[in-house]
Formats: sequence, C-alpha cells, structure tokens
Amino acid sequence: MKAWPVLLASLLACQAGGAPLAFDLPRLDGGGRLRLAQFQGRAVVLNFWASNCLPCVRELPLFNALAARQPALPVVGIAIDAPQPARAFLRQHPAAYPHVRAGPGLLSTFGNQINALPYIVIVNSQHQPCTRRLGAVDAVWLEAAVAACR
Repeated sequence: MKAWPVLLASLLACQAGGAPLAFDLPRLDGGGRLRLAQFQGRAVVLNFWASNCLPCVRELPLFNALAARQPALPVVGIAIDAPQPARAFLRQHPAAYPHVRAGPGLLSTFGNQINALPYIVIVNSQHQPCTRRLGAVDAVWLEAAVAACR
C-alpha cells in the first residue's frame, strides 16, 4: 500500500480552497430544483455523468453505496445530458441520491476544461473545491477523497 501516502498527499494538496462553487439546477428525479447552497456547512460529492458514458454506468454502484453508508454526506449526480436520455438512464439504473441536469458549461465552472466524463468534484464544507478527478474512480480512491475533504 505504498500508494496511500502519495494519494493522500495529492488529495490534501487540493484542499487549498478557492472561490466557493454554486449551482441551482432542475432535478431529474422529481420536481423542483436543487441548489448546492442547500448543503451549507457540509462537504458534498458531485458526480458528473451522461447516459452514453459507460464508465459512468460502472461507477453508479460506488456512489449508491457511498450514499447508503454515509447518509449525512450529500452525494449529487449531475447529468450533462438531455432530459429524456438522462431520465431513461435513471429508470434503468436507479440511484439512491438526488440527480440534476446541467449543460456542459457547468463542467468548466467546476474545473473540467475539456468537458470529458466521468468527472467527480468533492467540495469542502465551505463549498470550495477540495479534489477533482477526471475519469473513473474506484472505491479506494472515493473513500480516501471523501475522508480528505471532510
């Protein structure tokens, strides 16, 4: 497990802060809107995905498990997709956490300049970016990232 110190050091280095992030987006899994500000004072895991993203499908069980194991930690799925394909995806792959829909412009706001998916951002309790990851994650990375950002 020699990789742990390097992994944790890189996660902690991302905690430098920056401007607080925000969004106010339409929910996919019900009516209304969801705002990042609703989770004031709490770290939040943001999982950006699309219905045509195979790694996103593979990651869904990890985020479902995280939401079930740590109910006090908000997990939010953000579909970078059209409403109909995103809703169909959620019907086929049920999720245990809320999902919203956004345009690709939100990716760059949250640090993803190439608009690639999957993309994960964990914000700290002040909603400043703590860590980001472009590409698929595994359970080890996700648990370490969450621990470093709380």
